[in-house]
Amino acid sequence: MKDIFQKYGRVLGAARVRWVLTGLAVSVVGDGAARVAVLLRVHDEGGGPSGLALVLVLFALPLVLLAGVAGVLADRPDPRPVVVGAAAVQLTATVVLALTSGLAWTGGAAFVLQTGFALGNSVWVVALPRLVAEEDVGTLISLHHGLVALAAPTGAALGGVLVQHAGTAAPFVLDAATFVVLMGVGLALPAAVASATPPAAPGILRTLLPLDGIAALRRHPLLAVLAGAVLPFIVAIESVNAIEVFLVRDVLGGSSAFFGFSEGSAGVGVACGAVLAAAARSTRARARTVLWAIPAVSLAVIGQGLAPRTTVYLVLAVAVGLLLGGLNAVLITLMVTETEAATRGRVVAFVGVAARSCTMLALAVGGVLGTVLGPRESFVVVGVAGVLIGVMALRAAVGADFGHGIDGDGHRPRQRPRGGLAPQRRPLPGQDRDHRRGDPVELPRVR
Repeated sequence: MKDIFQKYGRVLGAARVRWVLTGLAVSVVGDGAARVAVLLRVHDEGGGPSGLALVLVLFALPLVLLAGVAGVLADRPDPRPVVVGAAAVQLTATVVLALTSGLAWTGGAAFVLQTGFALGNSVWVVALPRLVAEEDVGTLISLHHGLVALAAPTGAALGGVLVQHAGTAAPFVLDAATFVVLMGVGLALPAAVASATPPAAPGILRTLLPLDGIAALRRHPLLAVLAGAVLPFIVAIESVNAIEVFLVRDVLGGSSAFFGFSEGSAGVGVACGAVLAAAARSTRARARTVLWAIPAVSLAVIGQGLAPRTTVYLVLAVAVGLLLGGLNAVLITLMVTETEAATRGRVVAFVGVAARSCTMLALAVGGVLGTVLGPRESFVVVGVAGVLIGVMALRAAVGADFGHGIDGDGHRPRQRPRGGLAPQRRPLPGQDRDHRRGDPVELPRVR
């Protein structure tokens, strides 16, 4: 634990890191407030379930439609024009939301708001590691995920208070102000080291669709295994989001206040899990964290479904949040450390849009399960499905290549003949013990 705090102290010792992380956290607070305000506005204006569903679809569409474009933009050497431009688009959308009303204006502005997010998010994910030395990338990403996990529910709570006491426009004004901050900290991002032979520009089809991201991911067997396990796992585990309120309120007899408290406690667990994820520093440790977190989360979900009372459910909800927070932070770290710099943004964009698509599918799956099976049975079925996904991923990872990573001392490990989770064989006498994979582009240190 002391070593983890020392790592965080080293990362936060750079003023530029502090400014960027603070700006991103402030922006997430604004986003959370604006999202709640949008939902409350649709409800108060009589949009009904169909109107709310339409707005939620408009929120999700830009991430799906712009995955290929976002990946290409994320692979540009200089991220500053993209992140500043994307924040400007979002600023414009929040101003429109503050000044207008009605379902048409709300849905259209929400679509523009998420368009800015879709174009800028992958760029931020790829550019953040350039703020620190390569051995500190995992620590930085864990810290960022922990801050986001705390900032999002804080913004949601603040949005509800502002709507009640200052009107619907107030959260959008707050969100607009945070985008001004985001534009400022975006200028602090460093550019990547320019390649001596820049890659050829992709064609129109590969710009619009994340084909390059899919191809790049398939070149990394371990990452392909992890992504292939995490995506169906999202469909299974996130389906309980449509069921949990019925389990807590109707089956366990919990109050509305308890349900809100359990959601907040799970959010704190996510933040703690993301922070603790910095302890996994090597590729092997990070891969094991993802692979073992999947069945562990699934067992906890089964426990939630079988919980005899609300206190047991609450403890397991925190455990699920803790494990998911670590899994998310470690997976993103692997995506930005184990892929080539030239295609990293496209991999991140593809995985991001695939995850969002799985989240949308999960809500439909949860609705069907809750209707057909009931809350307890649904949790158990989902948990069993997650365990099976985890077991298959563990078996598939045995033969997967770990690629290049950073070991516990901040050095690159030697190449493994077959990688994966199988133990490394000792070299025969006379064999070279120091064969290494080619190093990726060196990440610039922060002075």
